[in-house]
Amino acid sequence: MRRILILTSVVAFLAFSLLALAQEAKNDRAWTLEECIQAALRNRPELEIANLDVALAQQQLKEAQSYYYPRFNVTGGYTHFNKPVTFDVDVDVRPITDPANQFLQTVGITLPSVLSQQVEVGLTNWYAVSLDLSQPLYSFGRIEEGIRQAELGQAISRNQKEKRRREVILEVKKGFYQFLLAREVGKLVNEAEARAGVVVRMVKIDYETSIPEKEQKGTTRLDYLKAKNFHSELRARLSETGKNVKLAALALKMAVGLKTDESLGIVGTPLELMPMPSPDAAAAKETTRDKNLDLKTTELGVQFLDSRRKAARAEYFPKVGLQGQFMYPEDRFGTKNAWYLGVGLTMPIFDGFLNKAKVGQAEAQFQKARGQRHLLESALSAQVDHLHSTLVELGERIGILRAAIQEAQERVQLASDGYAAGMTEYDELLFAQRTELEMKTAYLQSLFLYQLALSELEFVSGEG
Repeated sequence: MRRILILTSVVAFLAFSLLALAQEAKNDRAWTLEECIQAALRNRPELEIANLDVALAQQQLKEAQSYYYPRFNVTGGYTHFNKPVTFDVDVDVRPITDPANQFLQTVGITLPSVLSQQVEVGLTNWYAVSLDLSQPLYSFGRIEEGIRQAELGQAISRNQKEKRRREVILEVKKGFYQFLLAREVGKLVNEAEARAGVVVRMVKIDYETSIPEKEQKGTTRLDYLKAKNFHSELRARLSETGKNVKLAALALKMAVGLKTDESLGIVGTPLELMPMPSPDAAAAKETTRDKNLDLKTTELGVQFLDSRRKAARAEYFPKVGLQGQFMYPEDRFGTKNAWYLGVGLTMPIFDGFLNKAKVGQAEAQFQKARGQRHLLESALSAQVDHLHSTLVELGERIGILRAAIQEAQERVQLASDGYAAGMTEYDELLFAQRTELEMKTAYLQSLFLYQLALSELEFVSGEG
C-alpha cells in the first residue's frame, strides 16, 4: 500500500513539468515553419546580394546591346602650328605667252612659258569643334555573340539567386526540425527524470524502513545508490538537453536572420505527426534532370562557352563600319563646315597567332564544361539514390521503433504495477524506464533524420 501511495505522486510531478513547459512557450512569440521561412527570405543579406548580381547582369546585357547603335563623340580644341604648309606651284602660261613671243622674238625678247610660285596654306592658329560618327555595319557575329553571352550570364545570375533562396529555405527547415527535436527530447528526458525521481524516493523509503525477513535480503543502501545514480544520470542528461534547446534556438535565429537576443517561440507539428511521403527514385531522378539548378546553371555555362568559342572564331573575319566627321567652323585649310562620310573595313592579317590561341582556349573550356556537366549528372543521380535509400531505411526503422515503444510502455506499466504490488524489484522498473527512454529518443531522432533527408531530396530535385 505504501508503494502505491508513493507511486501516485508521479502524476503530480509530470503535470507540473508539462505546465511549466507550456507556460514558458506562452511567453515567447510563436512562429510556424512557414513564418520562419518568410522571415528568412526578408532578413537574410545573401538574397539582397543575389538581387544585385541580377541587376549587374542586366546592365551587362544593356552594354552588349549598345554595340548595335552608332557612337557620336564631340571633340573641341585649339592647335598652334609653327608655320603654314608651303608648296611650289608651276603655272603653265604658254597659251598666253606663245602668241606674244611670235612678235617679241623679232626684237630679241622671250616670255617664260611656266611661272613658279610658292604657296602657303593652312592656319597657324586653328580652333574647331568636330562631331565624330562610327557605326558598325557588319561584325560577322561578334555583336550577336556578345549579346548571347550577356543573356546567358543574366540567366545564370537568376539561377544562382533562386538557388540561394532555396538554400536559405533548406537552412531554415534544418534549424526548425533541429529545434523541434531538441525540444521534444528535452520534454521526454524531463518526464523520465521526474519518474526516476519518484522511484528513487520510493527506494529510499524502502531502504530506511524495511525490515527484511529471513528469506529476503530487503532494500539495501546499494539499491538506493543504484537508483540514485540512474536519477543523477537523467538529471545530467536533462541539463544537456536544455543546452541543446538553446543552441538549436540560436541556430534557428541565425538561419531566420534574427538577432540573437530576440525572442523566438516555435509552434510546430510534432515530429511524429509530420507527413512522411515515400518518393519514387525514378521520378525523383527525372525531376532532378529537369529542375536541379546546378544542372541548369552548368548547361547555361556550356552554352556560354560555346558562344565564346564562336566569338573567338569571328575574329578571323573583317569588321565593316561607317565613319564620318563634321567640323565647325572650318578645318585647318579654311573649308567652312567641312564633313565626310565613308565605309571602312578592318581585316586582320597577322597577330602573332594570338587569335589562334584564344580559339584554342575557348575550345578547351567548352569541352571541359561539357565533361563537368556529365559528371554532375552522375553525381546528382547517385545523391538521389543515396537519399532515397536513406528514406527507405529510416521508414523501416521508424516502423520498428514505433512497435518497440508500445512494447516498452507496456513493460514499464507491468514493472510499475509489479513493483507497487511487491512482485518485482525496483531495478526492473528502472531498466524498463531506461529502455522506454532510449526507444523514444531513437524514434524522435529517426523522425528528425527522415524530415531532414526529405528536405535535402526536395532541394536536390529542385522542388524545395
